[in-house]
Amino acid sequence: MAAQTAVEVKVRRLTDKDWPLLERMYATFTPLAGAKGLPPPGSTERSAWLNKLAEGINLVAFVEDRLAGHLVLLPVGNAAELTCFVHQGYRRRGLATSLTQTAVEEARAAGFRRVFVFIDTHNVGARRGLLKFGFRPVWEDLEEGEYVYRLG
Repeated sequence: MAAQTAVEVKVRRLTDKDWPLLERMYATFTPLAGAKGLPPPGSTERSAWLNKLAEGINLVAFVEDRLAGHLVLLPVGNAAELTCFVHQGYRRRGLATSLTQTAVEEARAAGFRRVFVFIDTHNVGARRGLLKFGFRPVWEDLEEGEYVYRLG
């Protein structure tokens, strides 16, 4: 399937007023195969998961004033672990790339030395996108892999 281009993607930090929109996005979210149970399907579990993610740098992507993507950088020493979700109605439109670009800028400004992400090795789209962006594999097995983007 060919990638589509979003009319306009606006990426910014998550604000308190965005929480209901974020919760609504995840309430209607259909994970890709290999998402390892994330986001949690139950509203109570999902709320606890989102509260845990609030400890990191949270970015959101809007398309035509609708919250369509969410990326989090969670600090781990001098690095940040990246996790990104794009609502199924907006996939293949460059949102993950836009979110990642802003995340790299945020991570660099926060003084992190690298950004890393774990992905399911069967998620070909994520793998291609990460490699195209400049992430490099650290290790892979039959189920998952770790990719890193060095900031300095």
